Amino acid sequence: MAKNLAMAYHNLSVMLDAGVPLLRSLNTIASGEKPRMQQAFQALADGVSQGDPLAETMSKNPRLFKPVDVMLIHAAETSGSLPDLMGLLSKWHESSRRMVKKLWSGMLFPIAILTIAAFVIPLPGFILGGWNVGAYLFSVLMVLLLFWVPAGVILLIIYGTPQTGPSRRLLDRIVLRIPLLGRAMYRLAIGRFCWVFHMLSKAGVPMTNSVEMSLSATGNAAVGDMFRPAAERVRAGDTMGRGLSSKLPAELVEMWKVGEETGTLDEVAKRLAQQNTEAAEFLFADFARWFPRFVYWLIALYLIYSIFSGYSRIYSVPSF
Repeated sequence: MAKNLAMAYHNLSVMLDAGVPLLRSLNTIASGEKPRMQQAFQALADGVSQGDPLAETMSKNPRLFKPVDVMLIHAAETSGSLPDLMGLLSKWHESSRRMVKKLWSGMLFPIAILTIAAFVIPLPGFILGGWNVGAYLFSVLMVLLLFWVPAGVILLIIYGTPQTGPSRRLLDRIVLRIPLLGRAMYRLAIGRFCWVFHMLSKAGVPMTNSVEMSLSATGNAAVGDMFRPAAERVRAGDTMGRGLSSKLPAELVEMWKVGEETGTLDEVAKRLAQQNTEAAEFLFADFARWFPRFVYWLIALYLIYSIFSGYSRIYSVPSF
């Protein structure tokens, strides 16, 4: 779905830039999409035909159009920079899709190995225990639960925690401490802030509003807190660079200050977005490469434990 949305935004950008009216562009996109996307873009076309703003119509379908998309489209409609912003949104979604794909590509195979191992590990006990099917299935279930219960708990915490508030902030801080993955999420959050700031600047949104709106796009409250003092500086009439946290990369702070001094902050934000997004992609790929090795070590340790347990049962001296 992310790939289709990125392509749809790209096609909209091209048509709008060529002078095709918005309503006609939306109808053209809808006619060439698959059922779900077709229905969504046809709803956008219907809303625009009735005189509703595009962002308002998008907000009625939050499952497809995320709050960041709606926020940016609203800013673009207000400033009249819709074609440019559609193109930037397309790149945003394409970059996000690549990172998710890299992450899952490294996780799917070890997950499959874990599931297969659950059926293989109890086999020695099944054979030595007299082919007891009930005991074998129970052992399989225990091995599966050993790995899947923690994963389920983690997912429950991630998706069940409110998007704002102290609990979300605590969870985001914990995520940042996970080896490799935490660094990737840290760089991704910084890249998201810079990328949204750049898009809002291109749309002509005032600095104060751009900073505030970019804070909500980081996807990590802990990283957002690193930029929050800078937002307060801007509201007070000072430069943003003076309020950037020392926890942020030193090169980002210096480049941001230079961008403000030279009047090229828009382009500096774009370069920082690209730099941090590329760093996040590299780290996600690294995590995807190391996660399977971690899983294989877990399986190997469990197999060793099972072998020694079976050995001790076979050669144990019966008590009288």
